[in-house]
Amino acid sequence: MKDDKKSLNEILDIYQDLESKIIESDGAVDDEMENLLNVNELDLKNKLDGYQGFIKYLEGQISYLKSMESHFAKRRKTLENSIKKCKDSMTRALSLTDNTKVKTSNYNFSLCKTESWSVDSSSLSNEIKDDLIDKGIAKNILKISLTDLKLEYKNTERTEIPEWIKISKDNYIRVS
Repeated sequence: MKDDKKSLNEILDIYQDLESKIIESDGAVDDEMENLLNVNELDLKNKLDGYQGFIKYLEGQISYLKSMESHFAKRRKTLENSIKKCKDSMTRALSLTDNTKVKTSNYNFSLCKTESWSVDSSSLSNEIKDDLIDKGIAKNILKISLTDLKLEYKNTERTEIPEWIKISKDNYIRVS
């Protein structure tokens, strides 16, 4: 296998083999091992460059796809607005002519009424809210702002942070 065709896992395996050899030789690193370390480090650098190049390509693809999503979303919205305008015109025409039903060779049109309901949540008392929640008509949803939560507890000792807050740390790579 050619050096430039090694996978990242193969490069890491070589590092582990070299580590074992160094341990077996009580930490002594001879010229051959030094050379192998240098070659493997170069392979690792080349592989990381390759991965980053691929990441840049994928980011370009993502950017292109996002722009296409935006383009098609605008196009879809334009078509939806056209449909709404056509339906509004048809509804207005039937309303102005007092026709509630019209039959053509292709379709049957009927003028209908719809009813729209809404709730002014700000005018509800806590008692009404609790009653609606108890009846299953409403939900009491807690949405915590993680940004505000971090600000609130950022200077608190880790041992003093409430147990319901879970903090995890992950490694990531920064490329510059």
